[in-house]
Amino acid sequence: MSKVQNILEINVQEPYLSFIRDGVKTVEGRLNKGKFKEIQVGDVLIIGSIEKKYKVVGKNIYNTIFRMVIEEGFEKVIPDKQNPTEAAQVYYKFFTKQQEEEFGVVAILITEV
Repeated sequence: MSKVQNILEINVQEPYLSFIRDGVKTVEGRLNKGKFKEIQVGDVLIIGSIEKKYKVVGKNIYNTIFRMVIEEGFEKVIPDKQNPTEAAQVYYKFFTKQQEEEFGVVAILITEV
């Protein structure tokens, strides 16, 4: 018996939305809480205004954003930055270090369906 896949809608801001559409951003990082904690490999994401679907092909949990961008490769997470430190700093525009400590972060690996 196969698992029923979930279809989830998520929002991603520019320029990261375009990076996903263009196939250069293949890892979406989020706080490991709510629907992002529940996402499973095989689920399908509908991302923002992109009229494409993306399958979750991997999910990795980290204690910190910095560890995530190191392990996943910063160029797959935040393609327009020059190094892991710059890539990690982008995330602190969206959540605090206290939230990072409380929930951890999840790397959601995606590929276009």
